[in-house]
Amino acid sequence: MRRSLLLATAFVTALPWLAYADGMPDEPATPAAPAAPSAPPASTPGSWPIPDAQPVAYAVLIVSRERLDTGTACDIDLYVQDEKVSRLQPEGEVALNLPPGEISLRLQTANSGLCRSGIQPLRAQSVQLHAGEVRKFRIANSESGLYLMPVSSGS
Repeated sequence: MRRSLLLATAFVTALPWLAYADGMPDEPATPAAPAAPSAPPASTPGSWPIPDAQPVAYAVLIVSRERLDTGTACDIDLYVQDEKVSRLQPEGEVALNLPPGEISLRLQTANSGLCRSGIQPLRAQSVQLHAGEVRKFRIANSESGLYLMPVSSGS
């Protein structure tokens, strides 16, 4: 035990000399003063991003297809602003987030399989959407063809 105490004492007294042996200076250098930032940093670690002043506003348009209302087993394509956005099968439904304003909607029987025919594209319907509202339509059939029928909020 006495021998280990002597070794420990010798090691502790040699520590100051070991500090010079590694080539490092005795005292750490003082860091240079940071330059004044020209603009505040975009975000700092651990901080939450600042939300936009106005959130993006949109309306929700829901289009459903009941088997009995359309009178056809063919798939039906839904066009928004003359771009195909969905193909609805019987009992199908789609929900779209759209910008507020006047939106052009059009339906067309899918031109595939047994449904190939010379059916001309149907006329478009216009719908006025407001930010934050949810509008629901059901595909229906009349003498002039397929159209979108508004559904009351209770249905």
